[in-house]
Amino acid sequence: MNIIKIEGISELYPEPIEGTSEWYYCKGSKDYFCDLYEAEEIVKSGKDFSGMTCHLIHYPEGTVYSPFKLQENRYIEGPVWDNGKLYFLSVDFNIQRIQIYSYLPNVEIIELIKELPLGIVKDCYNLMLKVSPITLTRDENEGILEIIWPNNREIQVGPTETLLFRDGDDLYLSEWHENPEYNENVIVRDLKTGKIKEKQPGYLCRLPDGVYWRI
Repeated sequence: MNIIKIEGISELYPEPIEGTSEWYYCKGSKDYFCDLYEAEEIVKSGKDFSGMTCHLIHYPEGTVYSPFKLQENRYIEGPVWDNGKLYFLSVDFNIQRIQIYSYLPNVEIIELIKELPLGIVKDCYNLMLKVSPITLTRDENEGILEIIWPNNREIQVGPTETLLFRDGDDLYLSEWHENPEYNENVIVRDLKTGKIKEKQPGYLCRLPDGVYWRI
């Protein structure tokens, strides 16, 4: 048995990052854990949010990287992996800005690649990054999928459809239904028109190095 003591984080549980076998992440705050939408509600209520940051852990040796400092009223989401880089969504309620960062962990280089006004979205519910290319999206759960950046689209989708990832102008979504047994479909929609190009039963599993299993 080989037990490695992870230094630099405490009482935080690492989670795998889809698309890479080398990196794990954990989010941390001074207070209790909350999601991005809950943090936004705290700020809107007139209170200060203690902040949420994100740490990275490299496999196999367990080195911890902390590209962001914990900052009041700023929320750092868990990263996505795309083409050898990690990408972070940051919402800074102090300046009312949405920020997207790229991070090269091996050389610890962080870069702000896009900044948007927070007012371009109704709220932060289901605001997240998807690949590939890196895309800022928002699923409102009212049958509308918002593509916010780098394109600006609203796409009508089914009530149980969820965006998995993007491949150029193809949007891959998962759809579930119970009739009476639970089943899933993989749906491919055109980014420009929103129309369904393909629909097949099953689901997709993302593996390292850009590989997906269709099951």
